[in-house]
Amino acid sequence: MKHITRPLPTITADNEEFWKSTKEHAAKLQRCNVCGRFWYYPGPVCHHCGARDYTWTALSGKGTIYSYSVLERAKGNPYENDVPIAIVLVRLEEGPVIMSNLFDYEAADLAIDSPVRMTYEDVDDRVTLPVFLPARA
Repeated sequence: MKHITRPLPTITADNEEFWKSTKEHAAKLQRCNVCGRFWYYPGPVCHHCGARDYTWTALSGKGTIYSYSVLERAKGNPYENDVPIAIVLVRLEEGPVIMSNLFDYEAADLAIDSPVRMTYEDVDDRVTLPVFLPARA
């Protein structure tokens, strides 16, 4: 595992199952048993209908870039040792939008609606981050 200097998520009772699933390299999100929709960031109620009835459901790992930015300079902040870093908003095949990083990309891969696939960055004993790679044909 590499040393990461950027901020890491805080694991809480509401999101513990999500972080457990990423640790297992098999990300899950909550899917509402009332309206059928997935939501992100994990929480106690459906973001769409307010129901408290949900099931943790495996994700396909597929998505498309919804938006992106490339951080090239970060003097004096937690990302200083990680630049350049592509920060992406990915619309998952299941619907939610998740913020993450895109790795191993070429300039042409950074475009709205470009397909990506989820992989995992093992950070430490508690946190594995879901990250993305270009899904080239």
